[in-house]
Amino acid sequence: HQTVMKSRVLLKCDNVGYSTSSASGNSVEEKWDILKLSLELRAGDRASFHFQNEVQKQVLWRLFLQKFKPKTGSFIISAKTHIHSDDCLWSGTDKKASLLENMNSKLFVKRPWFGGQRKNLETLMDRLALNGRIPYLPVGEISDEQAARFCVLMLVSAKTNVVLIDRLFSQLDQVSLPFVQEWLGSYAGIIILFGEHPEYFNAVKTLQTEQQLKSKTEFNSVISFSVDGQAKYL
Repeated sequence: HQTVMKSRVLLKCDNVGYSTSSASGNSVEEKWDILKLSLELRAGDRASFHFQNEVQKQVLWRLFLQKFKPKTGSFIISAKTHIHSDDCLWSGTDKKASLLENMNSKLFVKRPWFGGQRKNLETLMDRLALNGRIPYLPVGEISDEQAARFCVLMLVSAKTNVVLIDRLFSQLDQVSLPFVQEWLGSYAGIIILFGEHPEYFNAVKTLQTEQQLKSKTEFNSVISFSVDGQAKYL
């Protein structure tokens, strides 16, 4: 059953290009932000994009969230594939409602798949030190550290099979980093990291040395964009 799941392509970029036209004088010069991106992602894949500038990153981010349509090529998502981002998880919270009330949303499962088995929400919240009175506090009142941990909880509980990560992995601490790595080890969906996140990878390296972690958490497709937007595999 797992092998069938593995081979299905959930997300496919075929020669994707996107340009923002820049008008200079009377000639309109075509400026390509993203060019010749071809990529197939299957269940369980981990991909990472390296950009030369913020514009490239924003363009690709919007292409993946289907806010932009490619100017060349095609971007195909298989049926029933939901794409979420760390940003939209946080911006989608009701800041006046408590953590627990927010977790009641239809977006989240009650018993997330974690470390190879279903776990209760309370167990996971305990692991992230979101316990005591914290779960009952309004989301708008928790500290930045607790907010980052809460984002991790939402990420792990979300009914999604493709996740785009922009900032969250740079905000992990000594509590949430091992938690995220353990989750990644058995997460069957696709994780796409936007940016290089050196602090995250250095922290992971240290953690792997200490704990001899499995290599399932490696990012297997790393794609870099040149100044003129050309995509190439590293």
